Amino acid sequence: MSLSNPTHESAAATSTPAESATPYWGGLAMPVPLLGADLSYSSVIRDSWREHFRAFQPGARLLDIAAGIGAVAVIASEVSHEHDRSFEIHSLDQAATLLDVPLDINGIRFHASGYNEQTAFEDGYFDGITGQCILPDAEAPATLAELRRVLATDGNARFMFHALHGVTYERCMRRVQAVDAFFDELKVLEHARRMFLVAFTQETALRRDPVHAAMQAMDAQQRYAAVAEQAALWTRGTPNPGAGDEVLALVADCWKRRHQMHLKDILARLDRVQQRLRATQTRMRAICALAVDETRMHRIGRLFRASGFKDVKVRQLTAPQDGAVLGWDLSAA
Repeated sequence: MSLSNPTHESAAATSTPAESATPYWGGLAMPVPLLGADLSYSSVIRDSWREHFRAFQPGARLLDIAAGIGAVAVIASEVSHEHDRSFEIHSLDQAATLLDVPLDINGIRFHASGYNEQTAFEDGYFDGITGQCILPDAEAPATLAELRRVLATDGNARFMFHALHGVTYERCMRRVQAVDAFFDELKVLEHARRMFLVAFTQETALRRDPVHAAMQAMDAQQRYAAVAEQAALWTRGTPNPGAGDEVLALVADCWKRRHQMHLKDILARLDRVQQRLRATQTRMRAICALAVDETRMHRIGRLFRASGFKDVKVRQLTAPQDGAVLGWDLSAA
C-alpha cells in the first residue's frame, strides 16, 4: 500500500522558499518563514519599515528592541546594503543569543539583553530606535526613560503594535486553532505513529497470528490514509495549506523509505515536527497576548510623552485594499 499522494508531493515541491525555510503554522500546517517573512507579517507593514529606514543617513546607528526572530532588524540590514548605507545595527532580545558576547550576523549585532534595564550604550548613541510587537514592560516609565536616554536629540523612534482583533491577531488565532485541530481533532501524527508501530512489529506478529497481524496492519494503514485525505482537503481552507501538505509529505516519505530506516528514527522525525508546530503555536499565542486596543494604545502614547519623548504620534495602520486594521504605529522623537 502506498501512502504517497501526488497532491501532497506537488504541494511540497512548489512551496516557496519562505514556506520551506522553517516551521510556521497557519492552517494545518507547519513552517514559519524566517526573519522578516513571518506569515503574520503583512507586506504593507514590511514596506512601511523599508520606507522608515530609507530616511536615515548613511552610517546611522539603529537599535531594534524585543527583536524576536529579528524581522525588523533584517529589514534595516537589507536597506543598509541597498546603497552602501553602512548602518550600525544593534538588536536587543533576552533570547537573541546564549553567548556571553554579542552575536554578529549579516551586519546586525544581537545582544542577549532586555531593554527594561539600563543598557551599556552611551547617552544619545542611536539615531533611531524601533520595535514591533514589544513586551508590556515597554510601558514602564523606567524603560521608556532608558530608551529616551540612548536616543539622540535629533533621533526618532518608531514602534509597531498589533491591534487587538486586527488582521494579524485573527490570523494568529486561526493558526493556533489549526494546530489544535491537527493534533487533537484529526490526530494525524497519532495515526501515523500507530501505522509505523504496527508495520515494524508485523513480522513478529505474523509468526504468532498471521491473519490477525495482517488485519491490524491494514487497519492502521487505512485509518491513517483516511485521516490524511481528510487533512489534505481541510488544509485548503486554512491560512497556510502548504504547511499541512508538508507534514503529510514527511509521513509519506518515511513510509516509502521505512525498509531503510529504523523505527526510532521515523518516530524522532515525527516528534520533531510536532515540537516545531507546538513551539510556533506558543509564539502565535504570545503575539495575540501582546495585541492592544485603541484605548491602551493612546495610554502608551501618553506614557511616551511623560518619559521625555517629543512629537509623539499614534495612528492606525490599515491595509490600503480594504481598510482592514493591521496594527498601531507610534512615532516619537
